[in-house]
Amino acid sequence: MTIDQITYGVTSPLAITIRALRAQHEGAEMLVQLLLENGEHQEQKSLVITTEQYCEFNLTRGPITEETYEKIEEAAELCRALRSGESLLSYGANSVQALTRKLVGKGYKREVAAEAAERLAGYGFIDEARDMKREVEKCLRKLWGSKRISAHLWSRGYATETMQCLSDLLEDVDFSQNCALLIQKHYGEVPTDPDEHRRMIASLSRYGYSIGEIRDAIHLLRK
Repeated sequence: MTIDQITYGVTSPLAITIRALRAQHEGAEMLVQLLLENGEHQEQKSLVITTEQYCEFNLTRGPITEETYEKIEEAAELCRALRSGESLLSYGANSVQALTRKLVGKGYKREVAAEAAERLAGYGFIDEARDMKREVEKCLRKLWGSKRISAHLWSRGYATETMQCLSDLLEDVDFSQNCALLIQKHYGEVPTDPDEHRRMIASLSRYGYSIGEIRDAIHLLRK
């Protein structure tokens, strides 16, 4: 029952009282037990917020205003989003933007999802520079070209500031050599049949290699 439901059609003012405050999850969260009553209706409610939020609100047992109650409800939703975000991050690295999208997909409001992702980044759960470096290393092991690597990272939602480091990460990579290795892996040697040769070039382009890199790779293999 919400505040609107408990007050609808009733002239008695709504009284909200914090009945108990209890630490849980080794002190990381606070369970807030509340009593909502307006003379005719009564409801007990339990909300979980982070200890950080509890300190921000400086909560104590006793009566609170509707405004404070609404803040506690908002804090509880953010707390749930934080826990969901931690769970998602346990399965693999995410950028702030990617984690926000996933939390929205789980039903959280966009502003709540975004705040949860930003807070988790602030807590050190998300390190976009470190995670992007690992992602680049995975792409290079797959022998992807720079264009495909860049497109892949943008799709993962890395921030513009983080993406500015990509050129440094790829600076020492010999993409012509990597392209040659990819040709050897898939074809053994450069195809001599014209149609197969064209298909190979189209495939290498999809892997993110430029025409110049493909030409250099073919030259390396023919040498």
